[in-house]
Amino acid sequence: MTFEQLEDLFFNLQVKADPSGFHGFLCGRLCCGTIPLDELIETSTDWLGLNEEQGEAASHPLRDFYETALINLEDVAFLFQPILPDDELPLPERLVAVGQWCSNYISGLGDGMSDGFTVSEDAREALEDIAAIAQISIDYETDDDGERDYTELVEYIRIAVQLIFSELHPEASDNSGPTIH
Repeated sequence: MTFEQLEDLFFNLQVKADPSGFHGFLCGRLCCGTIPLDELIETSTDWLGLNEEQGEAASHPLRDFYETALINLEDVAFLFQPILPDDELPLPERLVAVGQWCSNYISGLGDGMSDGFTVSEDAREALEDIAAIAQISIDYETDDDGERDYTELVEYIRIAVQLIFSELHPEASDNSGPTIH
């Protein structure tokens, strides 16, 4: 599901939710380990503020979305991409979406953490960087360097999330990784 498709789903459900923020939250939660699909739906329903009728209407598209997100995180070819607006939008709007994605990724990770949550120094630094990126500021003039910096920032987030996921799911590298059931 693309940013626009998720945006359309939220519009049809009549909920005000940020597609990038929702994907960030979902990815953060999926990084924490196996979660029953019903629990993930309940957590997402709460996050989105859906009533029962909206939850039922969203159930099928969100199930597909969850499965795709997990498959992308598990992919050993590192094909994972955060869901962000198209490059056609002005850079400041895309930077806000990056901040939303990162902020909600940390929130999702926090939602799924257990008491024994530990990570390596590299993963800890990646988490600190993602938390810092969540505080992104758009108080500057955009230029060609801004576009290049944006691309590098998104690439860094992509690799950092995959590092964190693979560290928390060492079994994923042997293709028997976490599943949604």
